[in-house]
Amino acid sequence: MGKTPPPSTVVRQVYDRIAPHYAKMYEGVGPLPHFYQTRLKLVAELLKRRPPGIVLDVGSGPGLIGDQVRSLGFRYVGTDVSVGMARECSRRAGADGGRFSAAANAEALPFPDTAFDAVTVLGSLEYVGAPARALAECRRVLRPGGLLVVSLLNKSSLYRLLVRAQRDGNDPIPAVQFTRREAERALADGGFGVRSVEYFDMELLPPAFADNHPRIAQWIAAIFEKLPSTPLWWLGSAMLIEALKL
Repeated sequence: MGKTPPPSTVVRQVYDRIAPHYAKMYEGVGPLPHFYQTRLKLVAELLKRRPPGIVLDVGSGPGLIGDQVRSLGFRYVGTDVSVGMARECSRRAGADGGRFSAAANAEALPFPDTAFDAVTVLGSLEYVGAPARALAECRRVLRPGGLLVVSLLNKSSLYRLLVRAQRDGNDPIPAVQFTRREAERALADGGFGVRSVEYFDMELLPPAFADNHPRIAQWIAAIFEKLPSTPLWWLGSAMLIEALKL
């Protein structure tokens, strides 16, 4: 499934370093903010279909999804292997008693069985050394029939193909990429039933051009994202998978 992820110590070091500024990547115009903002909207749409409960965000970063979760009436628990990110998540919570954060490894979550109504794993499974064990932990802490939402990089997309072709090898923590088949097999093996797969971040432009012309890239992506995503799977640089605990 995918390839070998970067060492966990390197992942922690990189994210500890960028934690105070990471939330700013969600702001502004360009491919990266568009990616994050689109994913937040899609996750919110999935949660709206569920009755309010408790959401566990595995690999939470600064906990920006917590704003969406709280606005929908859910309680929010964020965990991240990076202590810096966990602290930033806690700082952003302020005095909100419906939000909690902790530093925790996705492969050994410090929570009791069946404690959560939903678990989100958004852009973090790509950095886990043992993704099957992390999915097993997600299943363990989910209540029967609980919702799992996973965001993964779409290895089969045109954009990811172009990125791999021009990679310069300077990325200290290159993320593992997944095909849809690999992702669905991993979820099935982990005891989950896939309900839907939504492709997003429709990237038609070459990465270098998109980086130099962020407004054009975002405009084009927004046009394609108004269309059904399934026939455009090859344009979606990422996929959001909705699954239920079996």
